[in-house]
Amino acid sequence: MPVFLEVRSGPQKGSRIRLDPGRLLRVGRTARADLSLADDTHMSGVHFSLGCEGESCRLTDLNSRNGTLVNGQTVNTAVLGAGDTIVAGETTFVVVVEAEEGLAAGAGTVAGPATPQDRLLVLLRGDFQPLFAILDAARDIRILALLLHHKEECQSLYEGAEGAELAQVAPYLVRLGKDSRLLDALVKEGWGKSWGVYLTSAGDLQEVRRHLRHFLQVKLPDGEQVYFRFYDPRVMRVFLPSCTAEETTQFFSPIKRYVVESEEPDKLWEFTTVGRGAQKKVVPLMPAAAQDTKAMSSAASTEPTMLIQKPTAEGQR
Repeated sequence: MPVFLEVRSGPQKGSRIRLDPGRLLRVGRTARADLSLADDTHMSGVHFSLGCEGESCRLTDLNSRNGTLVNGQTVNTAVLGAGDTIVAGETTFVVVVEAEEGLAAGAGTVAGPATPQDRLLVLLRGDFQPLFAILDAARDIRILALLLHHKEECQSLYEGAEGAELAQVAPYLVRLGKDSRLLDALVKEGWGKSWGVYLTSAGDLQEVRRHLRHFLQVKLPDGEQVYFRFYDPRVMRVFLPSCTAEETTQFFSPIKRYVVESEEPDKLWEFTTVGRGAQKKVVPLMPAAAQDTKAMSSAASTEPTMLIQKPTAEGQR
């Protein structure tokens, strides 16, 4: 059964990271840790490590300054199981063991995982491969920090001197493998916050990047060149359904599908094309029973304009 370490307090409360068998996870405050909690100043740079085999895990304190507590007791090393709590610095963690994740046969929804984010991860690691994401660094400073920390294959869609000047607010294309730890962080921290969009393509990163760069700017009727934020999910939800069949074909090209968060994070929109324009499929990320109990009335969200002026490095757009 999958084993997760879940953060139960602090700015990253609710975040989870899967503990893969035979793979050591180091937790601490600095970028040297695999799971970094920079906001916890009472945590050591690399505070403790956790390795799992089956449903049991072994924790080792890495000579931390303030020690590591397991179920309220200070330990140097301990064997942990489901429900055990860890306190390091001012952050509390819990070990979570879940039933095996999988797709419900023919249902188009995901069975097993407890949250919409867990169900989304199953889709992104399964049916939605090979997977890329376009991430808008201007939305949240955390995005660039995650890219720098996880060191996945990625590149800004901007280039040259302008790309260097706008590096902190640029859209980044990143390749996300099935076992990507960055994917965990993006889904847990960013889903529902308009951080970007996901897409699948058989092409490599450079081929996909060359294609996407064609759409970074558009010309207005008066001839002015403006930036087009197609990688904002709020824009994509408006833009793709409005495209003609020819425009849709041009926009997809080497891309098989776009995956976009809905106005509510318990649904995703999947866009594909078969030459007749964009085909939209709404995929629920909650079990049917939970969907039935959810209140259906909500105010319509306001979609942003699809065009923006040139971004600046001085601040977020």
